[in-house]
Amino acid sequence: MAHFEFSSVIEAPQDEVFKFITEPVNLQKIMPADYHVTSTAPIPPMKKGAEYEIRISRYGVSVAWGILIEEMTPGEMFRDRQTSGPFSVWVHTHSLEGHGQGTLMKDIIEYDVAFGLFGKLAQDLYIKRELQRIFAHRHQKTQELIKR
Repeated sequence: MAHFEFSSVIEAPQDEVFKFITEPVNLQKIMPADYHVTSTAPIPPMKKGAEYEIRISRYGVSVAWGILIEEMTPGEMFRDRQTSGPFSVWVHTHSLEGHGQGTLMKDIIEYDVAFGLFGKLAQDLYIKRELQRIFAHRHQKTQELIKR
């Protein structure tokens, strides 16, 4: 299983950051411009047990992604698990903690790719770098949008 982690300090109170990241409509706002995210079903309020269906498109290729909120501690963290989608395993923990005048926002992802050796090669050559690019952008956009 692969592990990815990205963190940054967001210059905003922890409760404000938590409110922003748990609003599902903000996902499209923080993704890089070459990704398009849409909901394929009505979006329920974010809470433990909530399920989401989204579609992520890039360069004309579209993938459906089912997400279950496994755990949630209001103001501090939530964990989602892929129930269907492009990875054989995808568990994403979003955590927040006070950090001086801001909030330390951390994304931790445990994932596994299918397709044996080909999947491992894709992981080594592409997936790690793409996750780094996506999450650097997501954190930067979160900071920009919260400051408004």
